[in-house]
Amino acid sequence: MRQSYLGHLLVASSTITDPMYANGVCLIVHDDETRVIGVMLNRPIEPQPQAFDAILGQTHSEKPTEHPPRFSADAAKNGREASLPDSDLPSPPRSLHFGGPLSGPIVALHQIRDYAEAETGDGIYVAAQKQHLVELIRDQNEPFRLIVGHLGWDPEELDAEITDGDWHVIPANVDDVFSSATDMWSGIIRRATNSSLLKWIGLPDANTVGELN
Repeated sequence: MRQSYLGHLLVASSTITDPMYANGVCLIVHDDETRVIGVMLNRPIEPQPQAFDAILGQTHSEKPTEHPPRFSADAAKNGREASLPDSDLPSPPRSLHFGGPLSGPIVALHQIRDYAEAETGDGIYVAAQKQHLVELIRDQNEPFRLIVGHLGWDPEELDAEITDGDWHVIPANVDDVFSSATDMWSGIIRRATNSSLLKWIGLPDANTVGELN
């Protein structure tokens, strides 16, 4: 039976050079027999006020934005983690991230069960419904990440990429998922590489025993 990667992080191998994936950390939010879906966690983008206002129902213009949010490889490389406009935002600062090249609704990763439609990883929740997003944005107590776009694979395709060493797999935890985008990959890669090495030589990994099904 194929193992599920739901609630796990895919950590890009140091051999990956494609800017879309290099030094990337992806959280798997859906995994079944037909499709695997993940979102990149450390790809900050430059947000537009319209994107934030649209969630709250406060759009100031019906005209489409001329420059929609986009992933900037240079911004990620230089450690710039863009925050949403702070005029109407409570602290702590909120950030907008590029989840992947496949289009879809804005989703939020957070830690509040009442504002979620799904859980992926221990205490990591996913929201896409507008009401949940509005409540989450207005909440002043917990951090969250707003994410635009996603990655998708056929299960066999992802399994092949992992077997080829493109991705290391480790269980997701709150500290990793909500860590700084600038330091996320460097803070995880050694642990992820060690986990892969133990799997390849057939030894148990204390971080993953019992986690994968």
